Amino acid sequence: MPLNERQTDFKRYLKDQLFNRVRPLTFDELETKAGGLASLLFEDLTAIGIAEVLQEFTQENAVEMALGGSIVDPTTFRPWIAQRREEVETLRWDAYKKLLINRDWEANVINTLDSQTDDVVELLGDPMQVDGTWPRRGLLMGEVQSGKTATYLGVLNKALDYGYQVIVVIGGHTEDLRQQTQTRFDTDLLGIDSETWEDGISNAAIRNVGVGDIHGLRAHLMTTVRHDFSKSKRGSSITWVEGGLPTVFITKKTPSLLNNIRTYIKSQAPGGRLDIPLIVVDDESDWGSPNTRDKEDPTSVNKAIRALLDVSTRSSYLAITATPFANIFINDQAAFEFVEKPRRGEPVADGPGTVLNDLFPSDYIRTMFPPSTYRGIGTYFAEDGDAAINTEVDDCLAIISIKHKNHHPVTALPESLETAIIEFLLGTAIRRIRDQKVKAASMLINVSRFKSVERQVADLSVLFLEATVAMILGEFARQNAARSAAAKRIQDVWDVGFANVTDVVWNDVAEKLVDIAPEFRVDLINGDTAKERAKRRKLMTVTERETDDLVPKIVVGGDILSRGLTLDGLQVSYFVREPRTMDTLMQMGRWFGYRPHFDDLVRIWMPETTRADFTHSAQVTDELRETLLDMKARGLTPRQFGLRVLVHPDSVDIVAANKGRDTQVINIGPTVWQNKLAESYDLTGEAEVEQANQAAVETLIARLGPAKSVKTSDDFDSWQNVPLDAVQDFFRTFQGDRRSQTFGRGADGTLPITDAFKIAPGSDRWSVVLVKSGKGQPHWFGEDFKVSMSVRNKMGRSRLDGHIRLDRRRVSSAGDLIGSLLTSEREAMEAEPRFTADGRLMSSQARTLFSIDHPILMIYAVTAVDPDPHKDTSDLTEVETGLTRIAVAIAFPKMTQEQIEDATRESKTYQVNQVYWRAYNGFVEDEGDDEVDEDEA
Repeated sequence: MPLNERQTDFKRYLKDQLFNRVRPLTFDELETKAGGLASLLFEDLTAIGIAEVLQEFTQENAVEMALGGSIVDPTTFRPWIAQRREEVETLRWDAYKKLLINRDWEANVINTLDSQTDDVVELLGDPMQVDGTWPRRGLLMGEVQSGKTATYLGVLNKALDYGYQVIVVIGGHTEDLRQQTQTRFDTDLLGIDSETWEDGISNAAIRNVGVGDIHGLRAHLMTTVRHDFSKSKRGSSITWVEGGLPTVFITKKTPSLLNNIRTYIKSQAPGGRLDIPLIVVDDESDWGSPNTRDKEDPTSVNKAIRALLDVSTRSSYLAITATPFANIFINDQAAFEFVEKPRRGEPVADGPGTVLNDLFPSDYIRTMFPPSTYRGIGTYFAEDGDAAINTEVDDCLAIISIKHKNHHPVTALPESLETAIIEFLLGTAIRRIRDQKVKAASMLINVSRFKSVERQVADLSVLFLEATVAMILGEFARQNAARSAAAKRIQDVWDVGFANVTDVVWNDVAEKLVDIAPEFRVDLINGDTAKERAKRRKLMTVTERETDDLVPKIVVGGDILSRGLTLDGLQVSYFVREPRTMDTLMQMGRWFGYRPHFDDLVRIWMPETTRADFTHSAQVTDELRETLLDMKARGLTPRQFGLRVLVHPDSVDIVAANKGRDTQVINIGPTVWQNKLAESYDLTGEAEVEQANQAAVETLIARLGPAKSVKTSDDFDSWQNVPLDAVQDFFRTFQGDRRSQTFGRGADGTLPITDAFKIAPGSDRWSVVLVKSGKGQPHWFGEDFKVSMSVRNKMGRSRLDGHIRLDRRRVSSAGDLIGSLLTSEREAMEAEPRFTADGRLMSSQARTLFSIDHPILMIYAVTAVDPDPHKDTSDLTEVETGLTRIAVAIAFPKMTQEQIEDATRESKTYQVNQVYWRAYNGFVEDEGDDEVDEDEA
């Protein structure tokens, strides 16, 4: 049974002790001291009542939340928060934490949130750092309905504590969403009820709410629930500089409003540019923010956000979304020249504009994990399914097909929708019995994107609800009354659909239905009803609004019932839609989230095809998170390691075509390398790894046997018919730089290139060759083998992370591969000249790749005698004279079409961003060394 009010107060008091700043108690101490504390302050509680509180505490203590992780560019990041933590009094964060305690958040979740917000605030940048400028770009990736808003509210409370002064929150693309965000900020950050705020109101009449009741701190409120930052406000005399209070805007994602804020800030800033840090939080950042036009002429919203960020010398852009596909698909190199539009009567400014970079999260990507109580896409759409999903909606599709037109006539509700409404009535009755109090309860109906169809469905739902309520009051109130077919139908839904509910019985549910049936109502939420709803809300008192929020509602709508909109207490979702893109699909899953004490009452109706699309989306999301974890494990940054998203040919697109305009589609895994040379041109900068690579070569030679080596046609030492497991063992030790997408070790400990070994023709009989075609000093592998090192003066060391990059992204010289053939193999190949399609003689490398029937592993020692990195490569600096590295090149033989088809039968299609595409194709950035290239005869 749920706790009564007195028990709830005691539980809140105990939880306060866990976070006591002077002497916090541990969970074990609370258990032993609970009785004594109750006898002092809650003497009316019985031993049983105290035990019930502790039992609930024990259950909460099992709730866990992983901290998450960040992929950070170390060249643009300076750790700072640890140095300032002891000197800063975090009054706003402490109040927010107290608010979460009052809301009965689990202690473990609050502790993790504390650590997580520290990490994110640190990534924003130090507001007290006065040297230099820093336009930071970051991404916070969470789950749909998982508490992202709670996280970034914690981040912003802490950011204000640490010294940030100006915050702009882009709170959605509709006024409903902006108002929802403003209301949340009123309680959780600003502490003022802005819904009753009017111009000219006196401070004495301001109503504190949420954190305002705890700390009483103030902020400049530039927007309210009723009013966004209008054009009239941007030219007003409102100033933020009084008393050093922070300034907060909650605005809608429209260019005019963003430009209003920018114009206002410029008018407040000397010289038109702030010298104090600015945070711009872009909630649902994958919608509307990415540029979907030419990079030289961005969309108006994208341009407005970039221009807003430029109004401060130290700006931090925090993109937040559960579906970051469009964000990671942004072209990381895109920029445009912004020219300020002159005001009326002003001349056009001379000279070039300001170059503004796009919103690619180049500085960091932070992944967040929800608490273990979260029910998300992986819960409802696991491979083995979930009992909450019901796909029997063919009757709805017969009435309202997926592809219907505006003003499509709807003359009757589908029977399945009527059943879903009955499930909502029953579920709400069960919750009232369990909770012994009124809590928010809602149902979602989303069957069309057209407002005309939504209106018809809402009207029919009202008629069905009224008839059902009348029947409940007329029949269930009298136990011995004859039961109509409608009454029997409700009991049938109970018997079949709620067999999993064992803590309440039918008679109690029927009795509770009589009590609560008149409370239910149908709300139509779309653009046509927005003004009417806002007007009705405005006329309510505070108490009336709070009561209205608890009315059980059947919410009918379309596309507006997605992206950020929260339906409190959502129990039943009737979703007969097939969104065309994965990001839209996932954002429409309003049933994701937390269902305390009623997760067994959740019911979700949808077509089988939509269920399959959600299942695929769950797989895609998991893989993307694994990729990000792999990036973190390898210490890579968003600019170094490209991101890919799994494509399913029979499922929805990942994003709309205009959002993916800068992406490429490729097939990956099992990796097929055929008729191609794979080279480890990105080498380690770490001495320990290089020593391990040298040892790996010597171990391989010892395993193959020095006495079994044979000379190739160019007098290289080689071993023939080497088994695959020997090569695989070598690559369990050898590795290139961790950023390499072929020779960098992943989180699973393997090199991606090794995926191609098993499917390569002749993989059971490799050739291993020590290449000595260079002109450098001798390099020894053990006591028996030496090679002449390949001189690579133009190789350089990365300024970013210290790894070594070979020039032209090449390891081998032109004649190395043919020189690695045995004399008999070379003579046989040269006896049959091969020509290109236009009749020219193939190069020796192309001919060799075409002719070999097994892989060849070529091992090199490279060095720099007179280091001189390419002048055009600004991210490389020269290496030390005499620096030596071990590198490899692998020649993969040509495959037949049948072999390729067999090998790629399990391959997957991915949509990849520009960073991935450049690495995948190994783009050449410079011309290379004369010492390497040798003219072929």
